[in-house]
Amino acid sequence: MAENGEDALAPLETDEEAPSRGRFGFRPAESIIHAIDRQIVSSGLRLIMFLPAFAAFTYFATWAFSQDSPSWWADNIEPNLGMTFSTAMASLSFVVVLGFILAVGFHRYRVGISFLEFHKQVDASNNEHRSVQSLHGYDGLLYQLESSMSHHTRSLIFAVSSAVMLLMVLYFESNSLFGKLFLLASTSFLVLSVGQHLPTRSTPFNMVDRTGLLSAYSPPVHPSTLNMVFNDLLKTHMDPLLRSQYDDYIKELETGFKGNINSHFAHEKFLMTLYRHATGLDRKTLESELSEILNKKGMEFVFSHQVFTLETWLVLIGIISQTCPAFFRMVDRLKQDLESGRSPAMKDLIFEVDMENVVTEKANLFTLFHNLSNETRTVVFRIQTPNFQPKDLALTYRLEPGQKYWWSSEALPLAAKGNEDVLGKMSGLLKDSTVSWQTLIPITHGDATVSVRLEETNGELLLGRQINVRVRSEFRQWLRTTGSFVAYIFGGFGLTASFFLFIYNIFGGSF
Repeated sequence: MAENGEDALAPLETDEEAPSRGRFGFRPAESIIHAIDRQIVSSGLRLIMFLPAFAAFTYFATWAFSQDSPSWWADNIEPNLGMTFSTAMASLSFVVVLGFILAVGFHRYRVGISFLEFHKQVDASNNEHRSVQSLHGYDGLLYQLESSMSHHTRSLIFAVSSAVMLLMVLYFESNSLFGKLFLLASTSFLVLSVGQHLPTRSTPFNMVDRTGLLSAYSPPVHPSTLNMVFNDLLKTHMDPLLRSQYDDYIKELETGFKGNINSHFAHEKFLMTLYRHATGLDRKTLESELSEILNKKGMEFVFSHQVFTLETWLVLIGIISQTCPAFFRMVDRLKQDLESGRSPAMKDLIFEVDMENVVTEKANLFTLFHNLSNETRTVVFRIQTPNFQPKDLALTYRLEPGQKYWWSSEALPLAAKGNEDVLGKMSGLLKDSTVSWQTLIPITHGDATVSVRLEETNGELLLGRQINVRVRSEFRQWLRTTGSFVAYIFGGFGLTASFFLFIYNIFGGSF
């Protein structure tokens, strides 16, 4: 809601021997384990999903042919092997489930290493007098990591239980009553194991990549009025560990600004240029634009930093572009107006508003106001909607005169020497403008409307717009949540049924 190289085979160091490490000073073994997990186990080949899917086929074959083997097996293979088709399928199921146990165990081990490294980095930050626990979002991130560990542990326990039940199937044989009951129990445990794993796929994390925690981090709060626009957006979406280092990075970066450059403007142009680099600006032009605000020391600092590399910036900007597409659409629209020399709708006021076309969990409404006149003015921004909460919101903004007329009636190049280009104008516009970021929570699904009005304090309408959006569930998240819920239902029902039928038959009952 809104709110104001070492050898990879070398032995691991003990805690006493390990030297002090930075945010990403992981041991080589961790990077190797993470690479294997990413390429084979949890991603890439996705053995952790493929193996239980294949086991479903072998379980069905074990049950379907529990009484009689198919003729081709009974006539050609069973006399030589001395094993029914059902028993062979049960044995194959055990091998597959054993492979699944190894996959889940390996994945849990990798997650455990990352979780341990997370705590070590938090302690290291505290020792450097950068308290991570006091930052917004730390408790939520810690809960997410602990929850992921718990899910992996339960998934491993259920997978081992499934293998034990299969051993009982092989002991009693699949054509017996108890064999069928243990087969049902094994299937149920395997389904429960998959159900425990599915939620963790939405929030994977690692401590090898510099941005490895971002997918598991969900910002709990954000500023309602952005002071330094790009800077506030970035800090909001950074995980607490990365954010604590970002503060140090910005302090050091400021020492590299040229003396005749406004610090606020330099921040915005630095981040705006990086955003344009992420959207296609070439490296030579990037260096040229940054050299206008950075001295030689600053340039060396930016391009040689160990944490905030260009790759890290691209990942961060990519994440923000996905979570806040409305903001970048608004910025791109202003950029196109500047490139074409198009005049604003009102001569003395720039007013832009945008919101996602498709809303899932929440809607981000961004608004930009820029006073082009020489006098202070007060405006009222009103939001009215029947499909979101809050349904009626009125915000009063006092707009100071723009320090500089950051607009042009003539077409401008994207990048040129000095600030008379799109990058310079946009940076100044964001610096002097008032940017509002409001979060709206959907209360219905389907088509929805949001009406925005810009008014004078006496209620006179200056500009009004209606935004049409569609509210729906995010498909992958919905699929994983639904799949997990169905797995809990069917796994729990099958396990309960097998238990009561087992007890019933022990005490002399029959089908």
